[in-house]
Amino acid sequence: MKTMKKNTLLPITAVICGMTSLAHGQATVYQDNFDGDGVATNTGVGGGGVSLLFNTTNPAVGWRDDDAAVGLDSGTAVSGSNITTFHSEQSFNIDQGFTLEIVFDVPTIGNDGLAGAPFPSNHLSFGMTTVIPMPGITVASEFLSTSSFVPTAEAIGFSVGTRNGSTDSGVIEWDADGNSGAGLNSLLSGITFAPGSSQTLTLEVESDGSYDATYDDGVAVTPIMVSGTTDIDLTQTYFFRARTQGASDNFIQSVTLTTDSAQFSNPTIETSNTVHDLGTPIDLNITFDPSADTAILTTPAGNVDLVAIDAGDTTPNDGIVTLQDSPAAAGFNSYVVTATRTGTPDLSADVELLVIDPAGEAPDNAFSTAIKADSPLFYYRFEDIMDSASDVAPETIFIRDSSGNRLHVGAESMRGGISVVPGPSGIQNTASFEPVAGARGIRSPATSQLSDSFSFVSVLNVDPVGATINPRTLLSMASEVTGELDGRSVLLWRDDFRTALGGGTGFLVTEDPFPENVSCLIHAVFTADEVAGGGTVALFINGTAVGTPVTVATVPDNIGNWILGATPIFGDPSWFDFMDETAIFETALSEAQITAHATAFFTAADPFLGFYADVTEVTLGESVELSWKVSDAVTAVTINGDPVAGDAGGGVYSMSFSPEVTTTYTIEVTGPGGPFTASIEVTLVVPPSDPSIDSITYTPGELPEVTLGVSGDPSTTYFIFASTTLDDGFPTFIASVTTDTTGVGTITFDALPDIPVEFYRLDTEGP
Repeated sequence: MKTMKKNTLLPITAVICGMTSLAHGQATVYQDNFDGDGVATNTGVGGGGVSLLFNTTNPAVGWRDDDAAVGLDSGTAVSGSNITTFHSEQSFNIDQGFTLEIVFDVPTIGNDGLAGAPFPSNHLSFGMTTVIPMPGITVASEFLSTSSFVPTAEAIGFSVGTRNGSTDSGVIEWDADGNSGAGLNSLLSGITFAPGSSQTLTLEVESDGSYDATYDDGVAVTPIMVSGTTDIDLTQTYFFRARTQGASDNFIQSVTLTTDSAQFSNPTIETSNTVHDLGTPIDLNITFDPSADTAILTTPAGNVDLVAIDAGDTTPNDGIVTLQDSPAAAGFNSYVVTATRTGTPDLSADVELLVIDPAGEAPDNAFSTAIKADSPLFYYRFEDIMDSASDVAPETIFIRDSSGNRLHVGAESMRGGISVVPGPSGIQNTASFEPVAGARGIRSPATSQLSDSFSFVSVLNVDPVGATINPRTLLSMASEVTGELDGRSVLLWRDDFRTALGGGTGFLVTEDPFPENVSCLIHAVFTADEVAGGGTVALFINGTAVGTPVTVATVPDNIGNWILGATPIFGDPSWFDFMDETAIFETALSEAQITAHATAFFTAADPFLGFYADVTEVTLGESVELSWKVSDAVTAVTINGDPVAGDAGGGVYSMSFSPEVTTTYTIEVTGPGGPFTASIEVTLVVPPSDPSIDSITYTPGELPEVTLGVSGDPSTTYFIFASTTLDDGFPTFIASVTTDTTGVGTITFDALPDIPVEFYRLDTEGP
């Protein structure tokens, strides 16, 4: 590594970087299987392509990228009057020689007068050319044809089939500076082609111009091979190009270009993070192809000539430059690198930096002060729906690192449905790991060595929506070598807390610290002390040690990024819940520090921290115990309007209630930012019982009114029948009655003549 030095340039500082130049070797530089991704798109190598029309404006006859079966389908008019071309958008260096392989088909090959033959011919050609043909230029439309047009550029490739009655087919050369006057158009080696479902042409050209061409029609036992020498200038940059005329069903299935030549590579630009503090310098690490004619960095303050900077560093012209910039304004700042080279499309790369104003950070409180005093590696308070001190849009979410280490998290490091929303939270906003499909998690730019001591501090809440989803990962670390594909899981929750350190599953606490029903926030601390050679891990809830510390086996060294709420590969089981006020310390916190943090949390937290019930169904005569958790900021607590305990200070309070009917209990907590409310419905369950008529009353008169009091199962309909003699089977249906949620019901009706007022029966089935 070279010694680094800095030079001022505009607001940019150049840092001379001593990395070695990019290594080049034999490689596939262009490959397109034409698999339905569109002409302009190539999921393979070397970029997409461009279709051009020369003597028609009908796009239907242009080159198409239809599907894997057809490949690149070149549809031209059967009349033969339409000429269309396809070329790679990107050019390539082939000065060290190259191999070009094309898999294609020409379903019909024939001359004039043959039945079914295209008019006047069917011609397909393809190869490497030095220019991008332009519509409206005659010679461009003929480029790589077998006609007598004088070449204006260099090309070598194949002509397949006939053109205008000629028999020219085989390896073709267009040599703009050849020996025949203004240019040479030569058929170097003839090959007779035959229609086939899959034909392959391979052209191997050495740096001295010697070549071998192989044709395999997919039928013959021995492919055709021809050899020769071309005079074209291989030191220029070349495009792949194909031309067709005279048929609608010529197609190329795949094209592959391999070369030893160094290519014009895309530039790159990277920053250490995509969220950055206003007023502090940010490093811009840039690479560009050393063969570029120009390389310009566009910044909010102006343009920077990278070629000039690169020419003056301690390893000149290696295409590697590191700059420093100090953004002058909060908001989004774009940096773009554009590299140009004659005969090659411009290449560019960009990065967008979100600059935040430290003045926009939420003010410190007792908890944040206690956390910062112990020097965390990073500390996320999840207050960042937007940066109120800048012009960042309200919908912009980033995660500010309040530790002072500027390990901010941008959107690209948040996976899945993660948002920063108001409550339920411990202190204002919170991170919501929404229960959506797929993995979710936060990859911090902070890195550590997992084998050292550390502590994880977080304020947590379980979302009832995802309560059936277990287990859930709270903390892990990616591997520095393989990024997101490997690493170590650290802490999980599955109705209990457990650790995956040491290769096993250690149970830290068997009881679930989260209430079963509507949950509340807890202050959780996970400590690990020297886990490299085997060590102890422990759990603290609300400042108190819980469960049994676990001794873990030796943990292999792992250096990488800390990940919150996900496994190291960002797969299930991810966290489905709320996370607030989270920090990592690179040493294990002492019990005194943990107690101080918990005490500070209850001082600084929102007044209302949770409301839950031990059961949500009770039978008549039983009770439900409601519990609520508040900080010491609370001023009053009521349940269904009646004052209850809690206004004396922070803590967990409980009270029993005996509902006589299904009841909704609503708590209201007043204090700063409030009032806050939450509700729990407790269902009254009445045990089943046999139906009975418990009372009969009537009003004397000519036709007396009869009232029956009945009981049975809750919310059940029963049917009333009457009798005149008690031994006639109660044949007369009177009415139906439905019990309430306690199993009680009443009904009043007019008595019928000749039926004694007491001769009635309750039945479960109707008439």
